Amino acid sequence: MLNKKWVLLTFILGLSCNIYSQKRADGSPVAFTASEKVKAVVQLQVQQFKAYKTEKALLEDTERGVNNRFAAPISANMDMSNTGEWETLPDGSRLWRLRLYVPEVQGIGILYDDFFLPVGSSLFVYSEDGKQVLGAYTFQNNRPSRQFFTGFIAGQRAIIEYHEPAEVLGQGSLHISRIDGAYRPLPQVANSFGFGTAMACHKNVNCPEGDDWENQKNGSCRIIMVLEEGTGYCSGSLVNNTERDGKPYILGAFHCDDGYTPIHDLWRFDFHYESPDCDNPSEEPDFNSLLGCTLRAARLESDFQLYEITESIPASWDLYFNGWNKGNGLPLSGAILHHPSGDIKKIASYEGGTAIQATSIDWNNNVTTPANHHFRVNYDDGSFEPGSSGSGLFDHNDLIVGQLHGGFGDCESDNTVYFGRFRLSWDAGSDPATRLKDWLDPNGIAGDTLHGMSQPSAGNGSISGWIHNEAGMPIANVQLTLSDGNFSASTQSDINGNYQFEEVPLGMVYELSLSKDDDAQNGLSNLDLIRISRQVLGIEALTSPIKMISADVNDSSGLSTLDQISIQKVVLGIDTAFSNRPDWIFFEEEVVFPNPSNPFAVGYLETPLLINLDTDLIGLDFIGIKSGDIDDSAEPGN
Repeated sequence: MLNKKWVLLTFILGLSCNIYSQKRADGSPVAFTASEKVKAVVQLQVQQFKAYKTEKALLEDTERGVNNRFAAPISANMDMSNTGEWETLPDGSRLWRLRLYVPEVQGIGILYDDFFLPVGSSLFVYSEDGKQVLGAYTFQNNRPSRQFFTGFIAGQRAIIEYHEPAEVLGQGSLHISRIDGAYRPLPQVANSFGFGTAMACHKNVNCPEGDDWENQKNGSCRIIMVLEEGTGYCSGSLVNNTERDGKPYILGAFHCDDGYTPIHDLWRFDFHYESPDCDNPSEEPDFNSLLGCTLRAARLESDFQLYEITESIPASWDLYFNGWNKGNGLPLSGAILHHPSGDIKKIASYEGGTAIQATSIDWNNNVTTPANHHFRVNYDDGSFEPGSSGSGLFDHNDLIVGQLHGGFGDCESDNTVYFGRFRLSWDAGSDPATRLKDWLDPNGIAGDTLHGMSQPSAGNGSISGWIHNEAGMPIANVQLTLSDGNFSASTQSDINGNYQFEEVPLGMVYELSLSKDDDAQNGLSNLDLIRISRQVLGIEALTSPIKMISADVNDSSGLSTLDQISIQKVVLGIDTAFSNRPDWIFFEEEVVFPNPSNPFAVGYLETPLLINLDTDLIGLDFIGIKSGDIDDSAEPGN
């Protein structure tokens, strides 16, 4: 039994100053542009929070028995209607800015539970002096869950800036549900964290020591973990599976979030976060990130977790799916590629000095791992720190045989490190949720080893479907537009209601919008007015949620005589269009109305549909609704 001197190596006690999203557009905040007449930052009102109780957070960590959290949550309820300031710019666009101040923190992280950016808009987060800038975030960062995380700005103040062009006024949505306050500076670098804070003995991965690990480094990443209780860092490895299909599985460590409540939809995986050469750079390097994951398997005994990243990997990222070895042998030599203190990627190596730990290990968070479940490794070059946890242990054949759990490490004396064994993570668990084999070898064909592979080419795909009304009649001449900011294509549905996009690059997130211009009178008659009147008076209910939505032409989420008046004005030619509703609206065909008698909470496609295109998408069908046409008498071929 090992004594309590063992270090539980969990995630870094710090943050990064420049955090970038998966898809980051070029440009700079509008407020930085001298030609725009906008209010100076110092003139903005301040949204001030109470002084942060660092002592309380540290006491919580002590009571929990670990010190692996660096930021704790502060509840917030802020959006663009109840806080911040709007300005209208000379070109008709609008600018919204929010100035935050959280006393007694080392940094500010921002979480959103309703995040939507229309095409053409942009979001930035930056420090008051403009030296730290996160963004531009654009519509490419929209996610089906509408949750988002823009990372940390160092210090106690931050500015959030949203800019929307005139043509999309009012379409964006930002609701900030939480501010994370960083309260724990690293002990060796007071009031500093993240980039540039790892111990000096670490070698950058692009030093000569990393020359033999060119592929493996492209599959190693930093993990930012968003938890109900705060935020932290670990390291992880992209791993191959026997299908060799490029499924984005990440191998990490069980203890990284043990005892916490993870919000996996906001976990972020940072690739290529490294110095371009052997020297420590003076400015933080750029990197690529993917947001969100699903936990597939985990087991305490060998300290592993396997995640599947939610987003597709863009083809241009040149990542590597690391191979693995599930045999019983000892690694003779090798390396780890890791992010100590959440810093840029480093490398540590070992020559011999490995063994299977024959006794149990008593960690300092009241966890004991069984005998024979860990490798014991002595580094010859480099070390590890908080933030290195979960990094893969590579053997002499460049294959992963375990992941880092903890040990001793100080760059000067003992560098004894313990790694959960891949062999026992493979099949020692009792079901798919506690073992690797079901995910990395779904068809049971693996031998003891599987070699790594370069990121497969995504290629091109297609999107196709059918558009029709509730009665099943095809709708022609629907305009469909597909875009990801770089690729853009348009098409129309044919006389049979069919549409198709060809040669669409895979591995990207697209926005698909639908519209159809028509004569507002098409399909409208006194019969529609009678049907609505009978519904309003309670004489005869409309027979479907679709018909109720069609009748709500003033878009009030309910039916009233005002809808009848609007339809009558169009029938008589007094109005040529409905003021609050386009001629046609669309739903995905598989739309579900939880409460059919009140279907208005299920919004139609006012904003573009988000599509994560991994393969051909066939049968993406839509139902079209002609506004005011209750009896489906509109000619859908117009």
